Amino acid sequence: MFEGRVGWLGLLVAGVGCAGVQPAATPGLTLEEALQDPEARVMWVGAHPDDESLVGSALARACVGLQRPCALVVMNRGGGGECLRKGGCAPTLGEVRAREMVLVARAYDAELHHFDYFNAPLPVSSFPSRPELGRRWVEEGDPAARIEQVILRFKPTVLLTFDPNNGFTGHPEHQLASRFALDAVRRAAGHGHAVANVYLGLNRFWMYRALGAGDPAVPTEAFDTHARCGPVNTPCLDVALAATRAHRSQAGDMGRVRSLRPQLGQVYL
Repeated sequence: MFEGRVGWLGLLVAGVGCAGVQPAATPGLTLEEALQDPEARVMWVGAHPDDESLVGSALARACVGLQRPCALVVMNRGGGGECLRKGGCAPTLGEVRAREMVLVARAYDAELHHFDYFNAPLPVSSFPSRPELGRRWVEEGDPAARIEQVILRFKPTVLLTFDPNNGFTGHPEHQLASRFALDAVRRAAGHGHAVANVYLGLNRFWMYRALGAGDPAVPTEAFDTHARCGPVNTPCLDVALAATRAHRSQAGDMGRVRSLRPQLGQVYL
């Protein structure tokens, strides 16, 4: 895994210190078209436990509705966040969130690869810069190499992650997760497995855009969150929203996500 040896080369390859990188999405097929392949295998790469909720309807369609093999890769345990769980978050918030993530993976019938990279503690105003965070992650063990190992073992045909320049909410760790994931895709292609379809989840919701936030990239498609999932014909959106209840320590954020159900008719890619 090149633990502790990637140094500045790894940072440059992953682009973690650059102002912007070219997103390596492959929009030849729509996500639904890619998922219709009976051999489809789907991998998500996010930074924190609960990040999967931002593209949850797409994951629900793949993992639950179509029962494609799925893998969730989470870069850290979110120990720098807040605890809103009744009874507290002993022994540590990170351990509680890791247990919650196991329940979410179970809800999606997905295998889980949960790493423990540094998570910048709140408040947001105290976050280190993306390059500084990237250096710290690399010092803890080359993240792209670890993601590449998952790719080479799981062999996804579809990979979902954030936009590498804004990362859905502007969180630098979202951006890093994407950049290291895209670097891992490039590396894996040279080591025996090319991921055929890469999609970037984009925040183009009007409430964010009204505040001048969200991802500036223009979507190439809008995935219908009301596609049906499972034998009871439940909208995939509702399957995804139900899964968010496992993140009890993040009740505030997850409650807000559920309250926005009427606005969540599409996942932009």
